[in-house]
Order: sequence, then structure tokens, then C-alpha cells
Amino acid sequence: MSSDYENNAYIAALPPSLTRPEWVQRLNFKLSRDEAERKLSHQERYLCALRVLRFFRAGARQADFARGFDAVLREGYRGRDDSTGAHEVRMHAIASARETGNLQAAGAPIVIRNASSSALIGVPGMGKTATLERVLARYPQVVRHNDGQVQVVWLKLECPPLGSIRQTCKAFLKMVDAVLGQTTYQTLWGGKHVSDDDLMDAMVAVANIHSLGCLVIDEIQHLGKAGDEQHVLMTFLTTLINRIGVPVLFVGTMSAFERFSKTGRMGRRAIGPASAVWHQYQPRDDQWQTFVRELWEYQWTAEYTPPAPELLDALYARSQGVVDIVTKLWFAVQATAIDDNEASGGEVPELITVKLINDVADVHLAPMERLLKGIRENDLKVIAEYDDVRPRNEVFWTSLKDRDGPVLNRHMKTEEADDESKLGPAYIGQSSAVVRDNLEWREFDEKKIAEVMRRTSAIVGPPDSRNIGQYFARIEEVIAEVEAEGAKPVRAVRPSKAAVEATMVEGDLRREDRDGLPSAA
Repeated sequence: MSSDYENNAYIAALPPSLTRPEWVQRLNFKLSRDEAERKLSHQERYLCALRVLRFFRAGARQADFARGFDAVLREGYRGRDDSTGAHEVRMHAIASARETGNLQAAGAPIVIRNASSSALIGVPGMGKTATLERVLARYPQVVRHNDGQVQVVWLKLECPPLGSIRQTCKAFLKMVDAVLGQTTYQTLWGGKHVSDDDLMDAMVAVANIHSLGCLVIDEIQHLGKAGDEQHVLMTFLTTLINRIGVPVLFVGTMSAFERFSKTGRMGRRAIGPASAVWHQYQPRDDQWQTFVRELWEYQWTAEYTPPAPELLDALYARSQGVVDIVTKLWFAVQATAIDDNEASGGEVPELITVKLINDVADVHLAPMERLLKGIRENDLKVIAEYDDVRPRNEVFWTSLKDRDGPVLNRHMKTEEADDESKLGPAYIGQSSAVVRDNLEWREFDEKKIAEVMRRTSAIVGPPDSRNIGQYFARIEEVIAEVEAEGAKPVRAVRPSKAAVEATMVEGDLRREDRDGLPSAA
């Protein structure tokens, strides 16, 4: 142990530091795969292919971040050594400052400050949160010392959707109680009528009571969405760093990068040992090549397809080097090959081709095409629009479910399956839901969504698995037309009787109503 860290009980509670190669080994998560699994049934191999979604391959950027986080923890504790009586002295100093109302005021630090803040910012889907969770898992979260102190080594909060001080402080008190198995701090200081200043004071006090090693705030792009609270919240977090020596790590998407870089005050908060900006991988990056070649070997098709350069290039072209997207694409490609083989009775071989990769991407990545285009063109404004991967994940899984209808129909080889019009409104409804999710994600109101879908459907037909790629390709042109018209009222076009009847299926209530039977109303 470095002489800087000797006789410090807080640092002694941490695991030994690791080298960069050791961190790579520690962070990697390789999957099990047996060549004999290729002989399993279609359904069993589909379940095996799901493993790729858990694949995690660390490289230089993950190792550098992990090493930086370790340094942040140790340096922060160096200013808060647990020498005899030191913890009690800090407790009294904070209590005194709270009583006089000077806890958040500028003044002499309560500790010798060695803490620093850092920011991990990057394109959504590059594994920031996954890396962070694997790094945090190496450290004990709670350490109970012989003298009765209860040390909280790290605490991870998600910045609330509005980024407000009140939400942040309450979330902090609730999280500390949760890791300690109690409700004490919420009861004492988290009431409905507590002022924001009292909540901030309580957060500072609790952080000191438990010698918090590092406060991690994820989804920092939400910071300050509630009016002017960005400035107030950053000032308050600076108090944690400057006065009581608690390091703060900010984690967020590229929209947070603009937020940090636009002012010198916030820019300084983003500079520290664990700071980094993670862009997408470039096609010839060593880390990308290593990642995608290892991912390729997790393949459960009946026949093994070697990783030819054109195949790897196709994966990059359709994912733009975004880890989350290429992993999902690789699963969807295998699932499609397996399903098509089953549906054809074994006539369609389970081979992976450039055409298969592109066909699958056209369907399942269509809602992400705007983000991918923004990444391809390095359009930071477009990239910054995609703050959250969750809506993107929902659309992806919906698109996979959407494919089940025709796959099952082909497999069953029923007479009804031969008539494509009998796939029915339920299947069409699932595709429509994918489109609607995408438009709602882009914050279009109901009127605009209805108009955009009406016009696009008039061009390419109602959305279904056969035209979903073409649908999303044309929808951008329609959106541009609708937005160009602005507030001008759009005259509704009444569909012809033939057009309405073309959308009807067997048992359609509209046909029953037309034939003189009682309507659904």
C-alpha cells in the first residue's frame, strides 16, 4: 500500500488496486457455448442465442475508467483519514455549521480536500452503465468498523427525470436507508414539508456520518430540467466535494456533454481521474475488432458461418459501432435464421449472409435509423436527442414479437396462412404500435402521429412485417411534409369503399355492419 494511504481505515476496507490488464480480466463477462449445442432443437438454440445479450467485452477505455474510479475513491478518503477522533470532529463541525446556517456557504473546508469530480459521457448504448455496475461490484458497498462506524463506500443514484434538488435529496436518503436496511433518514429528514435547504443539509450530514466514498449520479442529462435548478444543484454538489470531501461521478449521454461544456464551472466538474467521453467505435479500432470477432463466435445456428470481412463490415455498417445495437442485431440475425429454417421445414439453410444482416436490420433497427444516421454523420444535435435506451429497447423487442405472426403461419402451413390478408388486424396492430412508439418517443402529439401514419400508409400501405423497413424510410419524408405545412389544416381524404374493404378480414365488424347486421356500437 502506498504510504499516502497507510493507517487509513476507510482505504484499508477497499480491495487492492488493479493494473489495467487485471481490470480487463475482472470486467470481462464471457459466455458458455458448446459446439454440441448446434444439434439442439430450434427453440433450445433460440434460448441459447439470448446469451449474447449478456456478453460484455472490456478493453482499454473500460480499464482506464475503472482505474480512474479506484483513484477517485482512494484520493477522496485520503482527506478523511480515520485517525483517533477525526470522524467525531467532522460530525461536530457539520452540526455546528447546520445550526448557524453556514453548511452550504462558502468557507473553510471541514476536511483537507482531496476529492475530485469526474464525468463519464458518451453515445447511448456504449456500455457506460454496464461498465459502471461491473466496476462498482468489485467494492463492498457497506463496511461496518469495529468502533461502530458504518462506512458507505459508494452510492449510485439516477438523476430524477426533472433533475430537481428535492427529488435528488429524497432519492439519496431513501437509497442510504435501503443499503443499511432501515428507514431512519427518510423518517427524520425526508418529510413532505421539509424545505429544500433542510433536505440538502440532511444529505450532507448523512454523507459525512457514513463517510461516503463516492456519489455516482447516472442519467445526468436530466440535471436542471426543472427551471434554474441546474445551477443550484451543481452548487450544492460542489459543497459535497469542497467542504466534506465526497467525490461525485457524473454519468450521462452526449446531451450532458453540451451541458457540461457550455460553462467553465460545470466543465471543471467534469475533469477528474475517471473522466472520459465514449464515442462509438470506429470500424478499424482494435477494440471494435476484438469485440465483434469474439461476439461472432457466440453463434448457435445449425451451420457455422465464418466471420468473413464483408459480414463484419455489414454488422458495423448497420450498428455504427454501438455495442448495444450490434449485440441486439447479432441476436436478431441468429433468431431469424433459426426461425426461417424451422418455418421452411429445413429447406432454408441457417447461413448468415450480408443480405440476412441487412434484411434483419431493415426490420428491427428501423426505429433506430435516425440515431444511427446521426452517429454516421457525427450530428451531435441528433445524437443528443436520444437520452434513454429504454424506449429503443422496447421498440426492438416489439419488432421481434411482431415477426411471430408470419413465422407461425408459415410453419403451420394452414390454408388460412396462404392468404396473407388473413394475418389479421392484430398483427397489423403490433406493427402500428412500433411506429407509434417511435413517434411518441420523438414527442409528437396525437394529431401529428395520426396524420403522419395516415399519409405514410397511403403510400406504402398499413405497417406490417413485410413493409416496415420501407415504412420507416418513407415516414421521414412525410414528417418533413407535415412539419413544413406547420399550422395549416390538413384536409382529410375519405378512403374509397374498395380501399376500406381491402383492409377487412374474415369476421371484420365493419363488414357485418355494412351487410345490415348489428354494429359493434
